[in-house]
Amino acid sequence: MKIIKVVYFTENGKMTLQKLKEAEVQFIFEEKEADADLKQWTKEAFEMHLPILFIGATGIAVRTIAPFVESKLTDSSVLVMDELGKNVIPILSGHFGGANEIATEIAALAGANAIITTATDINNVFAVDVFAKVNGLKITDKDKIKIVSSKVLKGEKLKLTQTDDAIEIDELRLEPKRLVLGMGCKKDKPFEDLKAFLNEFYTDQELKDNLYAICSIDVKERETGLIKLAQYYGAEFLTFSAEELKNVPGKYQESDFVNETVGVGNVCERAAVLGAGKDSTLIKNKIAKNGMTFAEARREKIDLKMEKKWQDIFI
Repeated sequence: MKIIKVVYFTENGKMTLQKLKEAEVQFIFEEKEADADLKQWTKEAFEMHLPILFIGATGIAVRTIAPFVESKLTDSSVLVMDELGKNVIPILSGHFGGANEIATEIAALAGANAIITTATDINNVFAVDVFAKVNGLKITDKDKIKIVSSKVLKGEKLKLTQTDDAIEIDELRLEPKRLVLGMGCKKDKPFEDLKAFLNEFYTDQELKDNLYAICSIDVKERETGLIKLAQYYGAEFLTFSAEELKNVPGKYQESDFVNETVGVGNVCERAAVLGAGKDSTLIKNKIAKNGMTFAEARREKIDLKMEKKWQDIFI
């Protein structure tokens, strides 16, 4: 589940957004308020690292985002859709920010054309920044992305080396994000409260560098505070069923009240361990405050996810 900030400029644009809202299942669309300043609204979206969809002309979007563009690894993903909903175009952060993927999904919802322009996508070849995002890996030198992409587009093979500490693709070092947080909260807990809670234990930089995922139970799959928290730190937001959480091996701090409410006696510890994957370790037991809980697990074993089209690119 992702939150997408949306702005439109005409009645047709408003109707197109309404169609998206009626059709969507994997997005929560947050509409710009009519009296909000567009530049300030965009600035806040970039600060929150939230995707932005402009329903209108590409030129308006380009001029609006220009002051806030900094890095392909941290910029918000930005998309443009024409007011009739015929075409959707990712114009910023197509790979690491996920704009290309979002464009494809929105196009499917709207029956529109996704206009993708990145070379690796139109040639259907390996994109190292997509590989890093899919596998929860930190890119240590973004300038080397273009070197890897250039080799791929020339049809050259890449050397992949995996150690306990890193994955290297030719000269590009990718480091696993190992921190996984299981979280629970009362309904409609604001993002600001959840962030302040985590900041008692972690700095923003620690979380941006190391957080792989925030995990919870599926009844929280549309909990906007948790979703925004994950997107702010560039992390996955994963949810699991009560049955999946019950089947996580180990001893956890159980609560009869939580069990009666959601069907499992502990959400945060079990979700952290499950989200961290095979051989994961629980680092922090449940910590609770003001209707919020979290626990920390560490990803130990990194089983690389490989799309079929990537498998022949490596030596």
